[in-house]
Amino acid sequence: MGEAEREKWETATLGELYTVDCTLGYGDALDGSHLTIDGWLMPITELERVRSARNAIAIESQDFYCSDTEIVQEQIQLSDLCPLVVNLHGVLLVRSSVTENISSPLIPTPTAVKALRSLALHLTTRLPVLVTSAPSSGKTLLLSHLAETLFPHVQNQLVFIHLADTSLDPRSLLGSHVSSRTQPGTFEWKEGILVRAMREGKWVVFKDIDRGSNEVLALIKPLIESLGLDKWIGGRASLEVVGRGEVVAADTFAIFATRSALPSRNGTFATPTFYGAHKLHEVVVASPTTEELTLIVQSRYPRLSSQATSGLIRLWQAVRELGTTVSARDVGLRELEKFCVRAEQLISSYPADGSSTSDEDLPLYSIFPNTSLREEIFLAARDVFFGSGVTASARAHTGLIAHTVGSQLGLEQERQEWLLSRWMPDFDVETDRDGRRTALRVGRTRLLAKPMKREITSSTPRPFAVHRPAILLMSRIVNAIALNEPVLLTGETGTGKTSVITHLAHILHQPLISLNLSNQTESSDLIGGFRPLDARVPALSLQSKFLDLFGETFSRRRNERFEADVRKSVAQGKWKRAVGLWRESVKLAKDRIMKKQSSDLELQENGVK
Repeated sequence: MGEAEREKWETATLGELYTVDCTLGYGDALDGSHLTIDGWLMPITELERVRSARNAIAIESQDFYCSDTEIVQEQIQLSDLCPLVVNLHGVLLVRSSVTENISSPLIPTPTAVKALRSLALHLTTRLPVLVTSAPSSGKTLLLSHLAETLFPHVQNQLVFIHLADTSLDPRSLLGSHVSSRTQPGTFEWKEGILVRAMREGKWVVFKDIDRGSNEVLALIKPLIESLGLDKWIGGRASLEVVGRGEVVAADTFAIFATRSALPSRNGTFATPTFYGAHKLHEVVVASPTTEELTLIVQSRYPRLSSQATSGLIRLWQAVRELGTTVSARDVGLRELEKFCVRAEQLISSYPADGSSTSDEDLPLYSIFPNTSLREEIFLAARDVFFGSGVTASARAHTGLIAHTVGSQLGLEQERQEWLLSRWMPDFDVETDRDGRRTALRVGRTRLLAKPMKREITSSTPRPFAVHRPAILLMSRIVNAIALNEPVLLTGETGTGKTSVITHLAHILHQPLISLNLSNQTESSDLIGGFRPLDARVPALSLQSKFLDLFGETFSRRRNERFEADVRKSVAQGKWKRAVGLWRESVKLAKDRIMKKQSSDLELQENGVK
């Protein structure tokens, strides 16, 4: 029974609050005497009893079974549980299907275990949860691990809705009428992503809910309220859709929201103030401690020794203590991960360095005595921590970070300035015997060019000056491509941002698609959508490609009449005629290729004889 229903029942049964005495039996004492309690104090007494019992479960050792006749305490083993029951750090939950192994990148640190346990307890009561933590602290990873544990064979159990997008239309969450595919000229109702997730029993995650518009928050507030504490036990979420009636969610539906905020000096977070925040039950995910960071880095990057891991974490902490500026990005756990990836690759090239087994905390210049390795680690730190600086304050801040990193690595000020102002990586375009480009090597990074089935004569590329700033920029872009990292190029108009990408795509034979984004850009421009289409637009594109291939395969002088017939059919919009001529030319081209291959084979056989 929910809280609101309980209050109604008490009023109907006992009368108005505190108007009459109500003595209730409250069990028996140890001596056999009967205990009584005032009925009006019953809710407070029960609340305190339940709270004490739950605190005892969370604080005391998690021994689920203990024999009274034996001193030895026995815990429930996995073999004692039903295959559909999972023990999530002391909280028993039911999963959708049986599975043997669960592959998750989550490392069970004490902070992660505490957060998972809190999320699991809120999930058992079907409460809407607000997950608060510092940026890049693993909120999405925790939810993904929980969903993978309870729904091991379900695809896309988590549905993410990014509320930071101010252009998000609230109607797209509920649904709208769209043109019918089966009955032209009519409209049919298409459910939005939120309603569809409710019916399918998905977990909806409202990311950055504190940055959402009030219009969207007002829309989802009734849904959150339906999962409040006053609901019936087992009650499901519901939402009223105008014109469509009430939508009741499936049994496995759950609501999560995330909020990223910077903690204060004592580690606490500010109280959320967005619209409807008091309806959510907040779970704070603390930032990992230094010991937990060491465990995470050593688990994810086993090539790094314990001394190297501690030194890299100390360097990251020193950079983080410098703070940030308005135009600079905060240094968080994501930057530590990028830095460790680069450091692990560099250390693998110097197997004699970074293998110290001493228990003392040595400085990085003692862990890595090779000066060349420390220089490359310094350049890797530049790419991650202080590779950008647009304003004057940001450039001053990046200079301070560079000095801190150089001091941690034991590099002199002159060597730091040389690395930042005069050092230039090697730049080499590898080719095969026929002069075709096969790979690009910039510094230690090597990218393979896309293999071409046949050499197509392309237009002459635009001139590109390969000077030091261009090589440095290409080096950083190539490193990011090799590590599958997205790149954001920032600069004034005409500084060569698009040109350097175009030049790299030309060298590597990669297709390049350029999109000019603006405030008028719609999602359908990126992912596609239904819109009126003139058949002449794709037909002209096919015609252009056909004429190029036709001229390379057949003689234009001998087939001048055929080519004119094709042009006439396309110009007059006779698509059946044009398609028929295209197919006929393809058939003739196949016959010619087969004859050429047969003649080449006969020549080879005669040559062997």
